[in-house]
Amino acid sequence: MDTIVIAVIVGVVLVVVGFILLRGKGGSKPAVDDATSDASDANASGASSKPASSGAAKKARADLSGLPSLRTAEEAAEEENDITTITLSPAADKNKPLPSLGKIGSDDDDDDDNVVASTIAATPIVVDENAADDEPTRTSPYFLVSAAGQTDRGKRRKFNEDSFLVLDEQGLYIVADGMGGYAGGEVASALTVELIEQAFTTQKFDGPTYNNVPRRGAEVARSIQTANKAIYEKAQTDPLLKGMGTTVIAARFMLNKQRLYLGHVGDSRCYRLRDGKLEQITTDHTMAALGFKGAAFAHRLHRAVGTTPGVEIDLIMGRPRPNDVYLLCTDGLSKMVNDEELQQLLVDMKDPQATIDSMIKLANDKGGHDNITAVLVCVRAATEYIRSLSEKKAAN
Repeated sequence: MDTIVIAVIVGVVLVVVGFILLRGKGGSKPAVDDATSDASDANASGASSKPASSGAAKKARADLSGLPSLRTAEEAAEEENDITTITLSPAADKNKPLPSLGKIGSDDDDDDDNVVASTIAATPIVVDENAADDEPTRTSPYFLVSAAGQTDRGKRRKFNEDSFLVLDEQGLYIVADGMGGYAGGEVASALTVELIEQAFTTQKFDGPTYNNVPRRGAEVARSIQTANKAIYEKAQTDPLLKGMGTTVIAARFMLNKQRLYLGHVGDSRCYRLRDGKLEQITTDHTMAALGFKGAAFAHRLHRAVGTTPGVEIDLIMGRPRPNDVYLLCTDGLSKMVNDEELQQLLVDMKDPQATIDSMIKLANDKGGHDNITAVLVCVRAATEYIRSLSEKKAAN
């Protein structure tokens, strides 16, 4: 009996020793995996996971400290790609009948470049989940801007149907390219610029309200909708203006918020030069952009101000940085001067007005098929400006 008991005890001891030896050879998971497993279990049960605070987890984090930080990389990517676009639809007007837009095509392609295509296509909506969070306002500016603008009839047009505005005191800059009707293009672009300027100088914004959009961005869109309504109604009452409309780029720089709010309709463009690289931050509202490249009507607009009771507006939000340069222009420039040439002119820029003159000259040298309009907005650090004022004051 004693022999049996001893044998059982020895067997138990051997099993325990064997189990311990197996664990020592890697049978258990590393501490970092335990932490990950715990977090996964918490997520599976609906609980929110929190960073582990155990010594093992801290050691695991220390072991990984030599690897690149994914969070830092994501933040860097977000900083680099800081443009958000939201497409705002005129919901209140979506069921109203569309006006007759006429036939697609013309014997004179140059005179028909901006006729709105009769195909009304849906556009993608990109939503910024944080759009409702309006940025805090500083008492001193994050940055300062200075601007210059110029328009030219070009070599082939009889009239100039482009309009632009440089309103430094409001941080407001507009470019519009009109089309359609007897002198309708000139009326449409001029009225659009006038009504947007009026909304900002009086601080009275009509038009639809937009939820989940920062107020100052919504004000840009509302001013464009007001212009759209006025142009559409004017075209309905005057046969000579029937079918008129315009593109628009309206850029609002908020100096105390480090924000740009840009309303866009049509194929006028906004480019940004940053760190020597030029990027188009607007999307052309042409049939080509909807996938009809190569078609006879590819250059036609599928969206324009004043051609329908309400208009879809792209609201673009960005964070300007010191030394950024923003170029607002009509297609009379962008169709004649390619992006590489524009980039080189901006990189070499010494004086904004002289640079615009060079752009217009180059477009005309290449044929000047359309009216040419450009506005340049240059961003400067507020500290640099204050320092220059102090130096001038000390010199005097």
